[in-house]
Amino acid sequence: MKKSLLLLAAAMLVSVFSQAFAQAQEMPGPPKVLAITREEIKPGMMPVHTRHSGMFVDVFTKLQTPNHRLAMVPVAGNQNEVLYIIGGGSFADIEKILNDTDKKMADATGAIRTQLDWLEKDEASLHNAMRDMLVVYRPELSFNPGVPIPRMRYFQVSTIRIRPGHDAQYSDYVQKLINVARQKAKVDNLHIAIFQVVSGAPGGTYLAFRPMRSLGELDEPIGMKVRQAMSDDQRKDADKAYGEAVLSTEVSTYAFVPRMSYVDKEMAAADPFWNRKPEVMPKPKPKPRAPKPVAPPPPTE
Repeated sequence: MKKSLLLLAAAMLVSVFSQAFAQAQEMPGPPKVLAITREEIKPGMMPVHTRHSGMFVDVFTKLQTPNHRLAMVPVAGNQNEVLYIIGGGSFADIEKILNDTDKKMADATGAIRTQLDWLEKDEASLHNAMRDMLVVYRPELSFNPGVPIPRMRYFQVSTIRIRPGHDAQYSDYVQKLINVARQKAKVDNLHIAIFQVVSGAPGGTYLAFRPMRSLGELDEPIGMKVRQAMSDDQRKDADKAYGEAVLSTEVSTYAFVPRMSYVDKEMAAADPFWNRKPEVMPKPKPKPRAPKPVAPPPPTE
C-alpha cells in the first residue's frame, strides 16, 4: 500500500514538472530586434491622439497590414509621450514589415483611402516631436526574460547611457555582479530584457524592459534583496563599476493601451484585455450655408 502511494506521488511529481518544463520551453523570449517610436504629444491633446491612433489601428485591421505593435503611455514619466514597439527576428524583417505596410496603405482605395487622408492630414496637429530607434536584444545581459507578454500590463523601461569606451565594463558589471546577485537573492519574479540601441539615439544607450502584471510588483524591495545577496567586496566592486561605466539612468513606467495597440490574433486570443472596439469616425462639420442674396429695395422717386 505504501509502495503504491509512493509510486502515485512520484508519478504526480513527474507530471507536474513535465508540464512546468513544457510551459517553460514554450515561453517565448523577447524579439531579437525592435523598432521603437517615441511620440511627444502636444499638451492637452492626449485624448484626441488616443482616438486618432485607434483609428489608424482600424485601418491596419481592415488592410491586414503586418505592422503589429504594442502601444504604451506613461504612468510615471513624461505624461505627453506615447511609445510604440514593433518586434522582429532581424532588421531585414522589420524593413519588410514597414515596406509591406506602406504599400498596403498606399494602395488603399474607397472609404479606407478617405479615412487615411483625413488621419494623415490631422496628424501634424497632434505631435510636438517623434523619434524612431532600432535596438538589438542582448540576451547575455538580460535576466529571466521569458514571460507571457499578453498577460502583462506594464513595462518599466530604464534608459541607461554608458560613458564612451565603457561598454565592456558595463557588460561585466551586469553579468558578473548584478545578475549573479539576482540569482543568489532568488528574485524569480523579476524579468529584465536588455536591448542596445544601434540607431536613433547616442551611442552607448541601452534600454532595460521590465514587464509587470501589476504596479504592486514595485512594492517588493528587489534592489535591497540583491544588495543583501552581495558580499561587502562585491558591493564595493558593483558601486565602483557602476560609477565608472554609467553616465546616467532614467526610469519610466508605461501602461499597455489596447485601444492603440495592433496585436496579432494569437495575442488577442490569449487575454480579453486586448479586445478593442473600433473607433467612431467624427462626422464632418456641415459647411455653413451661403446667405441668400437680398433683393435690392425698389427705387424711390
